[in-house]
Amino acid sequence: MEIDGRSDKQGEIIFSGNSKGSKPLPGSPYFYEIWSAEGNDNRLIWHGLDGGAAFRAEWNNPNDFLGRIGYYWNKGKPYTEYGNILCDFDFNRSADGTGGSYSYISIYGWSKNPMIEWYIVDDWFGNGIIGPGNIGGNAEKKGEFNMDGAVYFIYQAVRPAGSGNIEGKKEPFPQFFSIRQTRRQSGTISITEHFKEWEKTGMKLGSNMYEAKFLVEAAGGTGWFDASRIEFYQKQS
Repeated sequence: MEIDGRSDKQGEIIFSGNSKGSKPLPGSPYFYEIWSAEGNDNRLIWHGLDGGAAFRAEWNNPNDFLGRIGYYWNKGKPYTEYGNILCDFDFNRSADGTGGSYSYISIYGWSKNPMIEWYIVDDWFGNGIIGPGNIGGNAEKKGEFNMDGAVYFIYQAVRPAGSGNIEGKKEPFPQFFSIRQTRRQSGTISITEHFKEWEKTGMKLGSNMYEAKFLVEAAGGTGWFDASRIEFYQKQS
């Protein structure tokens, strides 16, 4: 199913299906992406210009659903060229158990050269704390640090050959994770500071920063996410 891109009477825009890459939001500095495997009536609803990057996500028994809005670059530059990247957020969500076998509410993105998928996870729809069993059996804890009022654990994992990715490659590729140990639904995420902490453990992103978006991912279940505020900004060092 192709994207709808239809507007409702409040000026929101509704997307469903597969956006087939990052697409610009009209009149906004932000880009969106939606991808669904199976399920029905999976939707990403952008709240419009007055809400910045704020959106609502809804899913109904997908094998995997990803909806995200934020920055998209892919200009061949490393993250160090974009200053200090931060995100303020405030959201509500459906209950634990509505996101399937794994789920993430996070800042999310990819780099290229090399290709790496990465997550900064502040909340999820499961019980307990995300660990290697939720990420994948090969996830390895690389360290921990204090940031934005809590402890984050750092993990590195490897996605197996044939896993979906932005370059269509068939080879395995790495994933980087910061997992907050106390969940929250509002606050500020100091995105660039996570990249710096990863580098201290030897986990270095590729030289082409592809994106940094606010993500909701659910591998099953029926649920929703609704943000009143998502705002990305960049401060010069």
